[in-house]
Amino acid sequence: MKTLDFIIIGAQKCATTTLFELLRQHPEVSMPLEKEVPFFHQRECDAAAWSAFADQYYPEGENKTWGKASPQYMADEAIPARIAALMPGTRLIAVLRDPIDRSRSHFRMALRRNTETRSFDEAMRDRLTPEALETARQGTAPTHRNGYEPEGEFYLAWSEYGRILTRYRQHFSEEQMLILYTDELENDPRGVLTRVLKFLDLGTDFQPRGLGEVMHAGGGGARVPHGLRVWLRERTLIAAFWNRVPPQQQGRIRFLYERWNSRKRKDPLPLHHATEQALRQHFARDAELIESLGIPSPPWSGDYKTA
Repeated sequence: MKTLDFIIIGAQKCATTTLFELLRQHPEVSMPLEKEVPFFHQRECDAAAWSAFADQYYPEGENKTWGKASPQYMADEAIPARIAALMPGTRLIAVLRDPIDRSRSHFRMALRRNTETRSFDEAMRDRLTPEALETARQGTAPTHRNGYEPEGEFYLAWSEYGRILTRYRQHFSEEQMLILYTDELENDPRGVLTRVLKFLDLGTDFQPRGLGEVMHAGGGGARVPHGLRVWLRERTLIAAFWNRVPPQQQGRIRFLYERWNSRKRKDPLPLHHATEQALRQHFARDAELIESLGIPSPPWSGDYKTA
C-alpha cells in the first residue's frame, strides 16, 4: 500500500498555500486539488480508510510522489501520532511565521468570515490566560463543513510552533522534517523551492508558474458579505446544483472563491503595549523550544528575546 511521500503540516497563515500551489504543478508530484482535504483530523484513519482516500484523491497511480497539505495538522496534538502510526516514513514540511503576525492574520481571517467581534487587543488578552491556552492546546480544529466556525480560541495556540514541533519530533527524526520560514519564501522563493525539491528527491530544474507570488493573500474584508453567502447556501436549487459537483472540484472552487473574496482592509489592528510585551515574552519561551530541537533560530527570535 502506497502512502504519502510528504505532508505540508502547516502552520496556518504562513504561506502553506503558496508552497502547495507550486508543488502541485510538478509533473512528478500528485496532490489533491483541494489543499485542506481532511484525513488525519479523524480518529478513523487506519489502512482501510487510507486506501479509500487514496483511490479518490490519487487517481494517477503509484508512480508519482504523493503529497498533501493541511495546515491544521499543526493544530491538534493527536495528529503526529496518527501520522506516525500509519506512515512512519513520510517526510514533513513546516512553514513558520512571526507568531504575532500569524495570530494577526488569523484574526483578520475571522473578521472576514464574520466570526469575530472583539478588537485584536481584546482577543489577544483573552487568549493569554493559562486556562485559555491550555483549553486551546487540547482542542481540535473546526471542520467548517456547514459554514465557517469560530477559531478565536486558537489564535495563540496555533502560533506555538516549538510546542507543536516537539510533539512531532517524538515520532519523526530530524532528517524527516524540513522547517521553512515565510520570510524566506517571500525573499528567496527560488532558493526555498530548490531546498524543498532536494528534500523530496525531485529534480531542481522545475520552473512553476507563479514563483515569487503570494498565492493567497489574507485580508480582513470580503467582497461578498457573509450574510449573502449564507442565504445562497440555503437556496434549494443552488444546493442541489452544488451537490452534483465532485468533492475534489468543490474543494478547488472553495479555495478559488476564498482567494478572490479576500479583500485588504486599511484599518489597523491596535495592540496595547502591555499586551504586545506579554505576547513577546510568551513566544520567546516558544522560540527557545524550537532551538532546543536543533532547528536554526527563527528570524524573529532576537526581537522576542529582548522583549
